[in-house]
Amino acid sequence: MRIAPQHRERVRRILIGTALMAPLRLIEKMRYGRAVARTKIAHPPIFIIGHARTGTTHLHYLLTRDPQFAIVSMFQSIVPTFFLIGRGWIKRFMAKQLDPKRPQDDVKLAMDMPNEEEFAIANSSELSIVHFLTFPSKAMEYFEKYVFMRGLTDRQLARWDAVITDIIKKATLAGGGKQLVLKSPSNTGRISHLLRLFPNAKFVHIARNPCDVYYSTNHTFSKLFEMFPLEEHPGDVADFVITEYKALMEQYLKDKALIPAGNLAEVKYEDLIADPLGEMERIYAALGLSGWENGGRQAVVEYLSTLSDYQKNTFEPDPAAMERVSREWRFAFEEWNYELPVKRKTDSTDVPSRLLEELR
Repeated sequence: MRIAPQHRERVRRILIGTALMAPLRLIEKMRYGRAVARTKIAHPPIFIIGHARTGTTHLHYLLTRDPQFAIVSMFQSIVPTFFLIGRGWIKRFMAKQLDPKRPQDDVKLAMDMPNEEEFAIANSSELSIVHFLTFPSKAMEYFEKYVFMRGLTDRQLARWDAVITDIIKKATLAGGGKQLVLKSPSNTGRISHLLRLFPNAKFVHIARNPCDVYYSTNHTFSKLFEMFPLEEHPGDVADFVITEYKALMEQYLKDKALIPAGNLAEVKYEDLIADPLGEMERIYAALGLSGWENGGRQAVVEYLSTLSDYQKNTFEPDPAAMERVSREWRFAFEEWNYELPVKRKTDSTDVPSRLLEELR
């Protein structure tokens, strides 16, 4: 991999930062290593899964408002190897550097808010799909390896197991032993591996209209590729979005049968937005979770009251993209009962009648 000349200063800063953090990692291991090793995962994790931009973050925020659950926080995901000793001045210092909202949308950020454990994996090892943002030329290779876990050596797979287990144990320790609610779109392709580690894990899958997913994912990846690459900007990311969505959703439809009965709840983003309390109550019931009427419901109501200023992204219609989405993602429209992109009111356009005849 060749570092683009304009990004060499960023590499220098990364190397300096990594070197400065080495003593902190060592101190954390010396101080908390035994406590982490002794930590028992008494409550199997709840994994929120679904393709990127389907509402996984919104669902994560809703569910983790319930005080019976614990999380991997933003702070924990940024410095997973020393967050236990860094909960004082280090955390306060980093909070001052944190942008108040995500670069790709209007979602608020804070050090104690839930975040994807995938970022903790990426900040602990090379074994994460997140690194494709740094090296976009490796996007499909990383997708195969670190989402589907294909092509890994036995040593790499064992190391991935150790990394995710350590992250979950440390978050459980920090959360006082509570049940963790984790969220990562990448886990949608790892169901068999997660069940191998946590046979009684519970899953919540969220789906969204594929047209909206396409526009939003394309926008998000384009934004992130401007921020993190060490290579030349990859340009148009549409091919990658089309390919990885199809592969990920087909894998989920195949693998969800592996999840034991009573451990999977499925929800649609549009239903969650229209009736959040009803859908959340249904999720609790489907997974056999207690506490909805004893704190969960009120926590969700309070959180929803804070979202009045949230603004969704809007996108210019792309007829050619919608033709391709209709062809290559048709299985998803059918599986989750969405209409093909015909005269949709937002984020879409009419599909030529010739194409509609071919799809009928």
